Parts: sequence; C-alpha cells; structure tokens
Amino acid sequence: MLRTTIGHAANRPDYARTGRDRTMKKRLLLVLDFDGFLVNSYALIRETMATFGLDVGDEQRFRNRRKFLKYFGGGRELLRNVVRFTLPKTRRLRHALTECYRERGVVYPEFVPLLNALIAHPAVHCGILSRNFTLEPGPTMRRVLARSGVHEPDLDFVVPIPVGAHKTDVLSAMRASRYFTAILGADEIGDYRAASALGYECLIGSYGFDARERLVDHGDVPPACIHDSPAALAAALAEALSPCLDPVDRSDRPLRYLGSAHTMGARYDSKSAVHAAHE
Repeated sequence: MLRTTIGHAANRPDYARTGRDRTMKKRLLLVLDFDGFLVNSYALIRETMATFGLDVGDEQRFRNRRKFLKYFGGGRELLRNVVRFTLPKTRRLRHALTECYRERGVVYPEFVPLLNALIAHPAVHCGILSRNFTLEPGPTMRRVLARSGVHEPDLDFVVPIPVGAHKTDVLSAMRASRYFTAILGADEIGDYRAASALGYECLIGSYGFDARERLVDHGDVPPACIHDSPAALAAALAEALSPCLDPVDRSDRPLRYLGSAHTMGARYDSKSAVHAAHE
C-alpha cells in the first residue's frame, strides 16, 4: 500500500519535468525517529548505566519491557537498581549519556546513503523527530548524524520532543495539506499509534525499543509494517519511495541504496536491495 500511495503522488503535476528542470515542491513528508531507529541506543544506554552501577538487562528483555521499566531493569535488576539510584544522580547520568552519544553514537550505516539521497531530493521534506534524553538533545543528535556521514546541515528539521510533550501533537502540526504522502519511520508502539491515527504511512523497526512480539501483541502493529533489521527497513523504505524518486534535474544522480558506506558507488536496485536485506 505504501508504494502504491507514493506511486500515485509521483504522477501529480508538481512532479512534471520542464526541460531539464523539475518544478517540484516538497510534497512528500518523511519523519524519522532517532533513538533506537537510526541509532543503537540500547548499547549507549547500557554502557552509561553501567558506569553508575546500574544494569538494564539483556537486549531482548529490554525490548519487551513496558516503557517505564526499560531504564530501571526487569525483575532481575529492578530492586538493585532502585537501591543504587538516587535522584541527585539524574543530571550526572544524563550528562554521561550525552557524552556517550556524542563520542560513540553512530547512525546504522545502512541508512546513511539513503538518507543523503532523500535529503538531496527536491520533492522530499525530510527530518528527525525524537524524544532524546541527553542534555541539549538537538545538538547531540546533529553531532551523531554528522559523525556518521549524514548531511545534517541540509536536513529540513531536527526536532527533539521535550519531556512531557506528546508526539501526537507534533506529528499533527506537521501533517500539512501540502503533502501528498506522509511517512513515519520509528520503533515503538506509541510512535505507530500516534502516526497511524493521523494518516501517516508507517515503517516500524523491531530492532529498536520494542520487539516484534511486543509491537504485534501489545501494539496491534500490522506485521507488514515491521522490519527486523536496519538493512531490511532501509531497503523497504528505498523500494517504497523509488516510484517518485527517479533522477531529477541532476540526471546523473539517481536515488541510490547502498548496503554500507564502503559501496558508495553502487546504483540502487530495489530487488537487489531487498534480497540483500533478507540474506
């Protein structure tokens, strides 16, 4: 359904070519989550918590916990963590998490070339929307993006959601009538519920904060929306977008999908990308 919707948008008048130029406006809204979706936040959280003597538990159990308990551990870790953790440590912990993100956080390499192609495309309004718990989350996210090779200065937006704010309100405000299609890429039940209720098409990664079983059983996320690895999700996003992201005024620069940063010259081929994602 996602590919079909975008394919119809590609045939709209705003996508018509005039000589070598395109009279494209940004008619496709792409909103991407950051923590857990573009970045392996579990590894950064686990490393930071360990420096305070806290244990978030193994990754699979972390993904299957309710949101409130993710950072306090499950039954095996909860009591010990609560005893060791005191309120005055919270800012020190956030400072340590900020430093960990800025020094060691990286975007999954499968996303980097695709992101750069989408950022450069004149029809795509592309950016980041995420609830990041570091200090100064906007600069922190931009630093991670830049370190990973993403052309972050050209992103249309990088929006950290403040504590206490609801993602639904932000997504609703962004859902302008100018967009033929709006897409959310994220990794949590709450993301899917908020976006789908507002008419966004959703691509959900089960490798982030919520596991596939939790997404399906507790969040009623359709299995067809769920992808189990960054490679699979990046390939699905590239394939879905390919009908309208054909070569534009720079005719020698088509949309490219690269499995890693080391294959920078490879031309995007949806069948090959999907096949590689499932190997």
